[in-house]
Amino acid sequence: MEELKYLIIGSGPAGVFAAEAIRTRDGEGAIAMVSEDENPARSPVLLTYWMAGRLSQEKLFFRGPSWIERTRIGLRSGTKSVSLDSLSRKLKLSDGGEISYDRLLIATGASPISLPIPGKESGGVASLRNQRDAERILQGGPDLREIVIIGGGFIGLKLACHLKERGLQVMVLEKEPKLAARMFDLKASRLVEEKLREGGLGIETDVEVVEILNKEGWVSGVRLKDGRLFSCQRVIEAVGVRPNTQFLNGSGIDLEGGVLVNERMETNLPGVYAAGDVTMTKDSINSEWVNNATWSAATRQGRVAGSNMAGGDQRYIHNFNLNSVDLFGLRVVAAGHPFYESKPGIDVFIHDQGKSCRKVVIREGRLIGFISVGDVSKAGFVLSLMKRGIELSRDEWDRLLSSRTPQYELPPHLGFKHGFLFPLTPSLSPLGRGEG
Repeated sequence: MEELKYLIIGSGPAGVFAAEAIRTRDGEGAIAMVSEDENPARSPVLLTYWMAGRLSQEKLFFRGPSWIERTRIGLRSGTKSVSLDSLSRKLKLSDGGEISYDRLLIATGASPISLPIPGKESGGVASLRNQRDAERILQGGPDLREIVIIGGGFIGLKLACHLKERGLQVMVLEKEPKLAARMFDLKASRLVEEKLREGGLGIETDVEVVEILNKEGWVSGVRLKDGRLFSCQRVIEAVGVRPNTQFLNGSGIDLEGGVLVNERMETNLPGVYAAGDVTMTKDSINSEWVNNATWSAATRQGRVAGSNMAGGDQRYIHNFNLNSVDLFGLRVVAAGHPFYESKPGIDVFIHDQGKSCRKVVIREGRLIGFISVGDVSKAGFVLSLMKRGIELSRDEWDRLLSSRTPQYELPPHLGFKHGFLFPLTPSLSPLGRGEG
């Protein structure tokens, strides 16, 4: 086998899992990794736990310090990628150096979106993407008592709960009429809002921040479009992310919001792959281009890209929104497309249990989305049905939602990784329908 030179830009989950997949297939090829982060293999999804005091700094890393040596990677950390010359297959770096490659993986992630709000240049206005951001939020400036979070998505809500654990007063302000607008319907949002308020959080939906106020250069509050004021010493923007693609301008790589890739994680250029938050992939349910910026997507895409860079033939499948979170003990799992109500070609089934609810969205008998709030015991089972495209009748879907049978219970992560792990009743079994 010809010895290849692999270059990975980025040391987050997509880059790390890709490197491991390469090394599994190719034990000899040289692997170089360039990272703007000084500390590779640090998990951004664990930062809020560190901020709550639940984790030590060492626990933020999803790979131990020996990982680099074990995988035999040449790491250049704290170095930014400046430009890519795809014709000569060379990456130019911020330190003036260059690295050549045979196969390239772009795994540069994404950066938080900053809103054009007057006063956002004030001290104490921040986003959360790395540990440096977390430290800036907790340290420096006036004594921290009150925090405003702009954005009520999954990240903003989890951050709000963990900051509340520190004894801080937290207000979440969401511009949409409901929380987690891409994933929740109004019922799910109301259940979550109720639980968060019980936990002591302030929650406001359908509101817009139009000004960040400051005193002597440091944030002192926010003003809403309706004129109300909320005092605070920190403002955190949690309104989404934007793929880091600036250095790719002029490289010839197709960009449309992010790096466009096919199901093999290949770009339009031979030998160049991309994975993780920097990518735009096709949603497997509606075939639209999406930026699926989640941990699970990054790790799966990284494995596929790394394997294929080293001569494999893997495909990235089951590409749809999937999020799971625990908010003050209220567990929430949402996947796919949360249509609000039935319409031609779409059936929506809801099982309302007061403090919890389950909802599935069906198109032509097949699941294309679901939400579980409170009781998520069936989330893994339902996810496995969605993943396999199992077709069920209206009565079967309704029975599945209302059933308390333990055999339908499966943790969400197992539903995604393994599918069915146990026998099913004849009415719900795919085995009787030639799906074994």
